[in-house]
Amino acid sequence: MRKVSFISAIALIVLELSSCVENSAKYKALQARLDSLQVDYSVQGAELDEVFATINEIEQGLTSIRESESILTVQTADGMEIQAGSKEQLKKDIEAIQDAIKEYQAEIKKLQNDNRLQSSQFKKRLAAMQKELKEKSGIIEDLARQLEEKDAQIVLQTKQIASLDEVVSNLKEEVSSLESEGSQLKAKVADQEEEIYSVYYIVGSKSELIEAGVMTKGGLFKSSKVSYQSEKDAFVKIDLREISQINTNAGKAKVMSVHPKGTYAFVENDGEMVLNISNPEEFWEQTKYLVIQVI
Repeated sequence: MRKVSFISAIALIVLELSSCVENSAKYKALQARLDSLQVDYSVQGAELDEVFATINEIEQGLTSIRESESILTVQTADGMEIQAGSKEQLKKDIEAIQDAIKEYQAEIKKLQNDNRLQSSQFKKRLAAMQKELKEKSGIIEDLARQLEEKDAQIVLQTKQIASLDEVVSNLKEEVSSLESEGSQLKAKVADQEEEIYSVYYIVGSKSELIEAGVMTKGGLFKSSKVSYQSEKDAFVKIDLREISQINTNAGKAKVMSVHPKGTYAFVENDGEMVLNISNPEEFWEQTKYLVIQVI
């Protein structure tokens, strides 16, 4: 019982002494300093978390810039056609990257000027990121310049194409005009050729020839003053280059129109007289109208 009472007494004395220490001014000052340090630690921890979050954001941004740079480099490569819509999108992408680089550079500059971040390793890390951002900025500016050059080339090519289109259009019109003139000329030549090589003949009895208006009742051939134009319907039109024989369908026949002797002759074929023209050009030289009277 005495032992328990002694222990209880000791515990009471310790509690009283502890209570006295906690209530002392020195203890209270130490406790206040400890509380202040805890607050400062919490604030610095939050600030450092913000710093590292900023660094992580910049590093992620650099990764995105690297990927975008590869895509833009391929799209703006020489020899590739850039559509109007794609070109505008490329411009927007380049401007967005340039804005992001400026923003990251400003953030790094703030971190470099922060007195809390003075370790050599941290400074090297910031310097490396700043250097890469500067390199990427130069690359993106170069891509922007290439895109502007392509725009200028496209404008020039568009003007050249428009000029060529106009030249081609004019040439087409000239060709069309020449073809039309050529067709007209061919038709004219064909008409003239037909007129040159067209000759006419008529075969009939005396009465039929008189009725056709190519002979008079006296048996004389019409005067050269009389045109055969009105009586062409009575004649058969032929091409002197294609026909050298004319069948009279009669047993006797004679040529009433004027043609050089020796250029033709009658030959008999199955009891019918056939006019054989041996020299067509000379035969038709004096007149294009052949009159054959059959008996």
